Amino acid sequence: MCTINCGSGDALVSITMSDTPPTNTSVVSFTLPVIGIALVPSSGSQAQVFSSGNFELTRLQSDTSLVVTNVKVATGSYTAVNVTVSAPSGVYVNSSTNTYGTCLPQEICSITGAATTVTYTFPTALTLSANAKQWVNLDFNYNNAIVTTKNVVGIDMAQTGVMTASSTVPTGVASGNFANIDDFTGQITALSSSSITVTSELRGSVTATINSATQWFDPQSQCTGGGSIACVQTGSVVSLQGLLSTSGVINATSVDVIDKNPSPADEVEGMIYPSLCNGTGSYGMILSDSVINTSGSPLAGSTFGSGVCLTIAGTAVFGVDTGILTGQSGAPTGTKIPGFAGTGDLIAGQTVRAQITGAATGTNGYINATATEMLLRFSRLTGTVSTTSSNSFSITDLPPYLGTTFTVPPTVITYPNATLLENVPSSSVGNLSGTVSMNTLYLNVSGGAQYWFQAAKVRQQ
Repeated sequence: MCTINCGSGDALVSITMSDTPPTNTSVVSFTLPVIGIALVPSSGSQAQVFSSGNFELTRLQSDTSLVVTNVKVATGSYTAVNVTVSAPSGVYVNSSTNTYGTCLPQEICSITGAATTVTYTFPTALTLSANAKQWVNLDFNYNNAIVTTKNVVGIDMAQTGVMTASSTVPTGVASGNFANIDDFTGQITALSSSSITVTSELRGSVTATINSATQWFDPQSQCTGGGSIACVQTGSVVSLQGLLSTSGVINATSVDVIDKNPSPADEVEGMIYPSLCNGTGSYGMILSDSVINTSGSPLAGSTFGSGVCLTIAGTAVFGVDTGILTGQSGAPTGTKIPGFAGTGDLIAGQTVRAQITGAATGTNGYINATATEMLLRFSRLTGTVSTTSSNSFSITDLPPYLGTTFTVPPTVITYPNATLLENVPSSSVGNLSGTVSMNTLYLNVSGGAQYWFQAAKVRQQ
């Protein structure tokens, strides 16, 4: 695979992936196992651009995920893109009063589907010229793939409108770039003064350039003198924010230090759903990421949507990972942050990263573990804009599985120097309308937080 300065006369193609969700969705995890992506020419053989990888679509309602960069493709005219998937799977909350198959009201239940090839025909043929740098974003809509047959909920990726594709750069992406690459979390597996590779147990790897413009954040005060490249090494856990440039290179805009240790404790990340485990003092998590270093841990083979039951240690430390909001006026800071200071602030819909010990498969069918640290991270949520101001907006039609009944539409705070806005007219919060998806800290106002939501990114759908 070519990565840079290939110059053979072929075109170089980069692929990213996003998701267009419905509002008020009850799907909390949707795994799309891709086993091939190909461009379909007007004549001749397909051009294979990607072989295999797993993608979690609910995360991509606000985020963009890298698929592949700078793949050599023969020049010519291409009429469609084919994405071949093996059996997709998901997890949903039955928020209704009805029973679907064996899924009772208010339970979390699994859904599955069959392998298929999804085809999107370009409205205008994609013409690739010699040495061109072409970007294509694949956008899925998992809601269109959810079907109910004989009162059983399942997945059918062959449904109409499941996938579209575009090469139009969204409003708000910095000039000279194709796409934001959002919050890629994992362990550092390669590091130099000019490059970093971050590897996730579930998402694969991303390599990005780093330079003097790359910001380093240390929201948990682990680094002497603040966040820097000197604070981390191979094995450290970080979150990478970057831009896919028009040259097909990912440039790291910021790196957030989550655990500087080269041999970090086992960590799991996912959405909190307390009733998953139905036990006093046990908090359910629907897995979306992990770093597992303990040999033989049952979590080593876990996948998107796996259930984890966490018992919170009495000495567990609670903190907030503010990511790209670090240092912004009004953003959470310090220890014992109101709204996420203890177990009383754990509510359904929060995304939390937990350091754990003692992971074991339980008789409840889930993996049980003890959490020694609970770190609030960014949830991905979709709703409808109600009112706007210069730096905030209120939102309705949030997912029914959230652990709060809002008496008034909650306020979402944004930060002019940090929050990323995509597809927003004039990149102004005051111009938001309709359906939006957000990458947001979800704090508990009942626990003393001033606002429920503080957004690192807002994408207008």
